[in-house]
Amino acid sequence: MSNLNSLNIIKLIIRLLLGVFFISTAVLKLLSIDSFEVYIYSFGIVNYITVTFLSRLLISIELLIGISLIFKIYFRQVWWLTMLIIAGFTLFLIYAAIFRNDSNCHCFGSLIELDPSQSIIKNIITIVLLLFIRKEQSHDYKPLMRKWLIGISIAVSIIIPFVLVPMDVIYNKIHSEKENINTVAFYESLSDSTYRELQQGRYLINYALAGCKFCRIGAEKLVLMVEKHNIPHEKIKFVVGGNDDAISKFIEKTNTSDYEHYKIPAPELMSITFGKFPLYVFLEDGKVVKAGDFRILDDGFLMEFF
Repeated sequence: MSNLNSLNIIKLIIRLLLGVFFISTAVLKLLSIDSFEVYIYSFGIVNYITVTFLSRLLISIELLIGISLIFKIYFRQVWWLTMLIIAGFTLFLIYAAIFRNDSNCHCFGSLIELDPSQSIIKNIITIVLLLFIRKEQSHDYKPLMRKWLIGISIAVSIIIPFVLVPMDVIYNKIHSEKENINTVAFYESLSDSTYRELQQGRYLINYALAGCKFCRIGAEKLVLMVEKHNIPHEKIKFVVGGNDDAISKFIEKTNTSDYEHYKIPAPELMSITFGKFPLYVFLEDGKVVKAGDFRILDDGFLMEFF
């Protein structure tokens, strides 16, 4: 009897720890949601707007799993769901470990860094702990109490990631003055001291990712047009996302050392461009006249504009 009680206490501790663990991972992701979104987007599977939804959906699921494990709500169903999710993400991490060189897979957001290999070990430990409590059963709540617990759990898991930390990019997409650029975020960026000179006169801004092949090709195309029509270099601005080394390589490969470059944080860059690159913005007295991709780089319009 003593051994049985000890085993039950151990299972209780493991279950509660796992519940707290999943809630903690969700909260840590939410605290650095911008970095988490950029990491997911870097795989190039879906567009940035979809990423903002999926990242929060994952956080909601983690919160719901954590609450369900602690209160033993639909325990067996949640246990299987958790195992499937961990197995799926372990395969995802194996891919990242083999084909990428990520220093942080953002399983704990940006506050606690784990690379994919370390996160795989973390997942294996979690699976072992889950197997230890696999025979646990749902708590026998009264019907009304169960309904309240389920309702509150779902509400909390949705409100925290979707309401407390709303998807600004979707709101801005609706309220943006232009289809191809987030003018809400763009005009906010113009208030920065480095952009103040752009609030008077006509300029062309090229938003790019330093490691993006098409961004480099677009920059080369733009430079050829500018040189051909003798457009002053100070009228062309490059806003580039990436680390210093990547930006230096971008400048070298595109032959744009004579042009002014601005470095921009990845989350801000993603928000302004809706995650689409490269983006060209024709600006007059701080207002967006035209914005789009390769297709708007036209000799005739370029000459007319300048």
